[in-house]
Amino acid sequence: MKILIFSQYFYPESFRVNLLAKELVLRGHEVKVVTGYPQYPGGKIYEGYGFSIPYEKTWNGVQIDRVKMRPRGRNAIGLLLNSITYVTQANKWVRRCKEKYDVVFVLQLSPVTVGLPARKYKKKFGTPILFNVQDLWPESVEEVLGIRTPLVIAPINYIVRKLYRSSDRILCSSGGFIDNIAKRHRIPKEKLTFWPQFCEAPRFSELIKPSCYDDRYFNIAFTGNLGDAQGLDLLLDAAELLKNTVVRWYLVGDGRARERLEKKVKEKALQENVFFMGRVSEHEANAYVHFANAAYISFQNNALLDLTIPAKLQTYLACGTPILGAIGGESANIIQTSGTGVLAERTPQSLANAVRELCLMDKDTLAQYRENAKQYFASHFTMDTLITELEDMMQNYSSLTE
Repeated sequence: MKILIFSQYFYPESFRVNLLAKELVLRGHEVKVVTGYPQYPGGKIYEGYGFSIPYEKTWNGVQIDRVKMRPRGRNAIGLLLNSITYVTQANKWVRRCKEKYDVVFVLQLSPVTVGLPARKYKKKFGTPILFNVQDLWPESVEEVLGIRTPLVIAPINYIVRKLYRSSDRILCSSGGFIDNIAKRHRIPKEKLTFWPQFCEAPRFSELIKPSCYDDRYFNIAFTGNLGDAQGLDLLLDAAELLKNTVVRWYLVGDGRARERLEKKVKEKALQENVFFMGRVSEHEANAYVHFANAAYISFQNNALLDLTIPAKLQTYLACGTPILGAIGGESANIIQTSGTGVLAERTPQSLANAVRELCLMDKDTLAQYRENAKQYFASHFTMDTLITELEDMMQNYSSLTE
């Protein structure tokens, strides 16, 4: 098959779409990704990239076309202009495009407008669209940004409904999305499929224990985006309660909240308890998780976020690490039913108590958590199984247009 992917994010940014595209090429398909210039999560175009600088046209056999998307910066206006320029520039790409692909895949994180160029492509060539929803809109605007005025929400609702209705299949990264989309946008449930994010199983023999980990301490890792939605202030408040214990927290990643969180660490004098490791490769991140005593996952107390299964949960399971969760909804259900860790209410005292509980657990219980995590990952989130499911769906839809 010839597969066209629309995604605002791609290599060298660290998203699962990289693995997806690479694996589809390895399976014999021709893949092209229409993306922007890498700038996530810091909001600035990466060093070595720029509108006037030649970029790699292929990566592991994946063809890349980059459009001049405005860097997102660190404020709402920057995010808005970032999404608008991706749409306008990708639409221009569609107008120039003379090549017909068999199927279109849309990676929809935020914002939902990434699907508009795909819809335009379908109108031009009649190619079926598989729309991968990883973030609900307009719910994100309502719940995360607190904007509920009809003047803003009504147009977004209209766009989302058009995108969903013009898509041939909607792949929901969380089971909780299905009822929500069906009810709010009046989409038939037969059109909606639970297709969670996958994870590549780590090669444990190749992982090297981070030099910062000291066996005298109980090391807890958090990996991924350091944003406001992750609710990491709770981590710092709990760390303050555990200040004179053996607990050490390692935040691996970057994001808009990092500067504020670092300032708070200094204010609370937690420099010997909480460490910011910065952005690292996926391989290095896996090492931080695998060799940690526990891996931390959290979201703000928000009904929308509770519907989401963040990609880091699959990573934690794949690495076989006991999970410490200050989270609700779908993710909490997975941690609880899989027997892979401890859940805390989203209060500093409850989180601190959960950490103490983990610290006091015997080795056999922690070892069982690790084994349960690996088994649950193998049963539900392996890359081979989920990409095969996607590949079958793509084949079915592409054959309808032949």
